[in-house]
Amino acid sequence: MIRTQNRLMFLFLSPALIMIFVFTVLPALWAIYVSFTDMALAGPKALDMTFIGLRNYVKLFTDSDFYHTLWLSLQYTLYTNIGQFILGLSAALVLNRRKLRGQNALLAVIILPMVIPGITQALIWSSMLGAQEFGTLNRIIGLFGFAPVLWTRTVPMLSVVLVNFWNNSGFAMILFLAGLESIPKETLESAMMDGANAWQMLTNIKLPLIRYVILLWLLLNTIGCLGMFDLVFALTRGGPGNATELLGIFVYNQGFRYFELGLGSAAAMVMLVLSLGLALIYMRLMRVEL
Repeated sequence: MIRTQNRLMFLFLSPALIMIFVFTVLPALWAIYVSFTDMALAGPKALDMTFIGLRNYVKLFTDSDFYHTLWLSLQYTLYTNIGQFILGLSAALVLNRRKLRGQNALLAVIILPMVIPGITQALIWSSMLGAQEFGTLNRIIGLFGFAPVLWTRTVPMLSVVLVNFWNNSGFAMILFLAGLESIPKETLESAMMDGANAWQMLTNIKLPLIRYVILLWLLLNTIGCLGMFDLVFALTRGGPGNATELLGIFVYNQGFRYFELGLGSAAAMVMLVLSLGLALIYMRLMRVEL
């Protein structure tokens, strides 16, 4: 009976497993192989690539631009995680109040950016951050007597980080709100009877009880930030210069701008290893008592 159930379960899962193998596993294996070749997007090497071993990786780790890209990606990930944690937790704490008027409307406003495609978001924010009087944000600060600012040129990293705050804080809020809602009422009532104030309840009770939710969010958000491409590329193209050239944009530039698919695949493998390393750290933290 159990064997029959297992066979039926495998039968129903097989279409999804085949799709994952064809569209995820095989391309990943091919990318790993290409990273050890001199394959190009155009020219003779597009048809006659050569296995060159670790030469692409040596070229990457002797390139100062690649280290600059790594540093920018880590900065972007750190700033985004901090900002989204503060915004998402604040919104979750507000929505966790039982007698809040307009709770559903506030929830809809926070979640709305999550359903807007990344390219559309970039177009919206390009208008918001536009130069001179054409930018919505410059019009707003002009009402207070401030001069227009070239946001994506003067503070490019801050601009893309703030856009990502608006974009993904709703995801953090949903996870944190679910964690807060799962805290037993008796625990909170006991703390209030013992004289704990709001800050003590947050730091000593609520955050420790939802620590696994926070670590899960950090895991997913960190991987997403390290692989960020569409929003930043559409907003700044990695510029000005290479001021916002994150790992995803670096991989794109090497493969589709400079036609070096082998080097681009090697950079993608480094991004994969970095993501896996951070994921293992988060998973390890989930298994221990904090």
